[in-house]
Amino acid sequence: MLKSKIIPIIIILAALTVGVTVFLGREVTTIAVSTPYVISVKVSQANNVTMDPTISYTASLEASEEGIVSGKVDGKVVQVMFENGKYVSQGDPLIKLDDQEIRNNIASSQAKLKASESQLVSSQKGLQKMQLNVEDAQRTYDRTKELFDGGAISKVELESAETTLRNAKIDLETEKAIIETAKANVITDQINLKNLTESLTNTTINAPISGILDEKSVNLGQYANMGLALGKVKNISPIYAVIQVDQNDISFLKLGQSAKVKVGGNEGKEYNGIMKSIEVSADTTSRVIKCKVQVDNQDQSLRPGMYANVDIVGNLKAEVIAIPIEGLSGNQGNYTVFVNDKGIARQRIVSIGEIAKGLVEIKDGVKKGDSVIITNVNTLQDGDAVSVVTE
Repeated sequence: MLKSKIIPIIIILAALTVGVTVFLGREVTTIAVSTPYVISVKVSQANNVTMDPTISYTASLEASEEGIVSGKVDGKVVQVMFENGKYVSQGDPLIKLDDQEIRNNIASSQAKLKASESQLVSSQKGLQKMQLNVEDAQRTYDRTKELFDGGAISKVELESAETTLRNAKIDLETEKAIIETAKANVITDQINLKNLTESLTNTTINAPISGILDEKSVNLGQYANMGLALGKVKNISPIYAVIQVDQNDISFLKLGQSAKVKVGGNEGKEYNGIMKSIEVSADTTSRVIKCKVQVDNQDQSLRPGMYANVDIVGNLKAEVIAIPIEGLSGNQGNYTVFVNDKGIARQRIVSIGEIAKGLVEIKDGVKKGDSVIITNVNTLQDGDAVSVVTE
């Protein structure tokens, strides 16, 4: 009797805790009753906000202008007057080439020009004489012709006067040609002297622009050919932060748009910038478009080759639905969020817009007032039980 009372009590207790055990002969069947696993999460309500949209890029800094230090004449380097990092103004002397040969050529050219000028003066005097000869021969011929017409002299005398006049005119034309040649020689010698004088000036290589000297590639005693790059002068005030913009984002950018440029990570100094240029064509391989953000860089603390983070600030957008960025999971073209639906996590596919100040614009998939889960989003699965915590 006692045994028959104890068995029902054990069965009842077992059923209340983990299940029901049924004894059928020697076989034992256990029916388990499981308790749902609840995940603690934090949530944020999707609301309308006014966003200041920002797109972030990694940039490389480059000079706003570069000038190549190179000579306009060949020559041996006899003096180098610069080092990398030095600031120079346009026209400052940087390199001196040997000029002795050019000076010798100038002296020869000056002597030749003087001789050509003397020859021209002499020819001009000869021309005056020839003009007088023609005038005398013309008068003689005219008198002889009158006498011949009057029968006072023979035809032989008239022909002699004609020959004298003809020869005088030929001599005059010859002298005129000599003068033209002398003038051409003077002009040629003047041009040669001018070119040599310019070459002498060009034996001093000056700074092509104002800026910081860089990429020095010249040594004392080397022979520098005309046009050989011996260094660069880089204008870094202003300086450009160059970014590569995806073709899908280019419509967001406009010339004159504000930007923030930061060097050195989150703790680095922040500079104000503006969108200076947007190239017309995209790269045919990467499909990105090169854009340049201009930074004043008055203290010249930014240098070409540095990396920077650039935030492009757009115009204010009114009343968009936004959630904390922590609630977003997935990747481009496949973003999702989890919404708390009466204690059950429901996964939704969303399309996003701008990202700014820790918020992301949700264009589709979430409505105002939805309770969006913002923790454990990478481990949640659709249908998981959740419990909202406030801390």
